[in-house]
Amino acid sequence: MSQCVRSRKGGFTLIEMMIAVVIIGVLLSTAMAGFTKARDNSRLKSCLKNLQVIAWAKEQYAIEAQKSEGDPVDFGDLVPVYIKNDPHCPANGVYTPMPIGEAVDCTIESHDPGS
Repeated sequence: MSQCVRSRKGGFTLIEMMIAVVIIGVLLSTAMAGFTKARDNSRLKSCLKNLQVIAWAKEQYAIEAQKSEGDPVDFGDLVPVYIKNDPHCPANGVYTPMPIGEAVDCTIESHDPGS
């Protein structure tokens, strides 16, 4: 009676390696989705804070310069006296100070403080 004995050498089979790659891919895709959402949320919060700072600077400027509702405002009026430097949207939007009495605007719609 002869028995055929197969000995397995160390290492992984192709199937085992493919399963490991698939599991790593699923984990990475889940992590990337969470990272992207966290990054976008951080950009939104930063932009809203910038809009708030610009609005406060506009109000201070209006009070000190005795401006009334509807008077135009430019960043040249606000920087560097009321705001240290020109604010930039972290998502590459552009801020518009708008006239006195109106909300500051960002060109990225989702950054609208009212939404």
